[in-house]
Amino acid sequence: MRFDARLPGVSAIVGKVAIVVLLVSLLLGLPQLAATISQISFIADLVGTFESPLVLPNWLNRTLLVSGALAAVERALMLRSHWLIDMETSWWDT
Repeated sequence: MRFDARLPGVSAIVGKVAIVVLLVSLLLGLPQLAATISQISFIADLVGTFESPLVLPNWLNRTLLVSGALAAVERALMLRSHWLIDMETSWWDT
C-alpha cells in the first residue's frame, strides 16, 4: 500500500496487468482443468470425457500458474478488487 501511495500511476498499471494475467490464466486454464477432471472414471461414466481444444506446453502452464498466483497476491495485498474477478464473492454480500 505504501507503493501505491508513493507511485499511484505505476501501481495502477501493475493492478491492470494483474487483472489481465488473472483473466488470461483463467481462460487458458479452465478447459485444461475440465479435461483433467473429466478423465476421472466416476465423472467420465456420468457425463463422458472432454478433450481440451487448448493443450499448452508444461513451461507455459507453469508460467501461467506462477504469474496468476503472483497477480492474486498483488490484488490481495493491495486490498483491491475487480468486479469480474470477485463476481462469485459478491453473491455473499446480499
